[in-house]
Amino acid sequence: MDSTPDADAELRRRVRQQEAVAELGQRALETDDIDRLLHEAVVVVSDVLETEYAELLELLPDGDEFFLRDGVGWREGLVGSATVPADTNSQAGITLRTEAPILVDDVESEERLSEPALLADHGVASGISVIVGSVDGPWGVLGAYATERREFTDHDATFLRSVANVLASALENERTWRELEEIYGRISDAFFALDEEWNFTYLNERAHELINPEGRTLVGKRVWNEFPEAMGQQFKLKYERAMYDQETVSFEEYYPEPLDSWFEVRAYPSETGLSVYFRDVTERKERERDLELFRTLLDHTTDSVLVIDPQSGRFLDANETACRQLGYDREELLELTVPDMDRVFDDIADWRSHVEDVKAENSMTITGEHVRKDGTTFPAEVNVAHVELDREYMIAIARDITEHRERERELEASNERLEQFAYAASHDLQEPLRMVSSYLQLIERRYGDAFDEDGEEFLAYAIDGAERMRGMIDGLLEYSRVETRGDPFEPVDLDRLLENVLEDLSLQLEETDAEVETESLPRVRGDASQLRQVFQNLLANALEYSGDEPPRVHVEATRRERGRWEISVTDEGIGIDPADQDRVFDVFQRLHSREEYDGTGIGLALCERIVERHDGEIWVESEPGEGSTFSVTLPAADESA
Repeated sequence: MDSTPDADAELRRRVRQQEAVAELGQRALETDDIDRLLHEAVVVVSDVLETEYAELLELLPDGDEFFLRDGVGWREGLVGSATVPADTNSQAGITLRTEAPILVDDVESEERLSEPALLADHGVASGISVIVGSVDGPWGVLGAYATERREFTDHDATFLRSVANVLASALENERTWRELEEIYGRISDAFFALDEEWNFTYLNERAHELINPEGRTLVGKRVWNEFPEAMGQQFKLKYERAMYDQETVSFEEYYPEPLDSWFEVRAYPSETGLSVYFRDVTERKERERDLELFRTLLDHTTDSVLVIDPQSGRFLDANETACRQLGYDREELLELTVPDMDRVFDDIADWRSHVEDVKAENSMTITGEHVRKDGTTFPAEVNVAHVELDREYMIAIARDITEHRERERELEASNERLEQFAYAASHDLQEPLRMVSSYLQLIERRYGDAFDEDGEEFLAYAIDGAERMRGMIDGLLEYSRVETRGDPFEPVDLDRLLENVLEDLSLQLEETDAEVETESLPRVRGDASQLRQVFQNLLANALEYSGDEPPRVHVEATRRERGRWEISVTDEGIGIDPADQDRVFDVFQRLHSREEYDGTGIGLALCERIVERHDGEIWVESEPGEGSTFSVTLPAADESA
């Protein structure tokens, strides 16, 4: 079927009208700014109907006049001030009394209408108008007017009525919410009434809670006598101004001791006195003060400080140091998100997963590379904290750790040289020590019978010393090789590892009649061989230093934050004096004589070195005679990897 240009144009007009109504309806659902919605509506009406004028007339409470609430095209100064009679035969007046749209092709020739001055002064020739609301409860009239004669169609009328329905619904919703806010506001607010002589005539329960917690009788008492500190603040001045001008006043003011509180106050005057609604806003004022202090600190710290939206990852604020360090103007920086700046995060989803971790722990330290505007990078340590003030924030404090990294590299190189020296020195000592030990044993075999009792004792001391020296050198070699000779990290089953350790210690367990209780242990990530050394040393020490009673040892694991496990070995032995507990991890440190207990003094130092390689910690909690608990933290194995 062939279509004519006029038919195509009309179809496009109808589609445009439908789209405009849909968009306006969506805006009504999204916005809480009713004035903006009303203005957008009259603009849309004028644009879609292609008229020079559009108006939104609000019926005033007396019902005799309309108020030009909003409009387009009218002379400057009329919108928001002009009024139109409502009880006449004007187009707006007739529209108010009928549910059907009013379409006027020619204002001058329309006998049923009297032309109002507003339309006549603007040369209006044709118009279309509909009621906003219902005939029984009208809010006002929506209309569109053209300076040239034209025939508005039924589709135009349907469009205009649809817009009016959107506005009526939005206005009704706003009225309902205002009523609810007023009701709930008055219920939750404190309230008191004063007469013309400034005497209390009524106080609600909330008012007594806030300003009269001691329960004094206030009704009939003069407010300035009961609350003299108010005379030195804004209260007296504001209340007197409200009464003198007979106008509502709103203000915030601090009331000093004994109340020591900030109040938000609304005072409504009448001929017989003053009605005062107020609420305690001390907490909000303290938050504002904290924000102001934070802003001051933000501007003066030498660290880069960034305030971040937790959900979008967008920067909400940044201090001068951050802008300078990153090479951005502040306005440029606030257009970016965390993944734009930090190579730690792949995307917003990745950032949000880190946010949840931060919220769970309140803060977290992240090390990575905050990319500069010119594309260069620098290593940074970022402390991220979750903060709730007026809303949720993430506060990131970034420090350039370039120099720190350089010092770390220098320290690593120094440690490597020290390890090489320790290895070389201890390795070179092995050969002469083996020779000394061999010749001492040879002397014992060939000439043992020639020694008297003292000679045999001296020889035994010499052989024992050589053996202990060999053990110390072996331990020193192990200590020096922790970093350089360790195996790659992999998942380690601590249950199985502990079984192997107990097998190695089986002879010592039998000889001492020891009892070892173990709870279920986790899988951790580490060097299985080195971790075996750690637990073998800890268990061997628990057996060695058990005292006179058979050893009783307990091994357990506890899940810690940030993907770590804490494993503890507890004994009931002789214990360690608190003053000596730090020294037990030093190389060659012994707290007991060799005559009492065996050992080289390097076992716990080796444990500490191995645990540090696993990015963990080791410590002891003990009291003399009360046993000891040695604890280590190790990274959890990622089961999903």
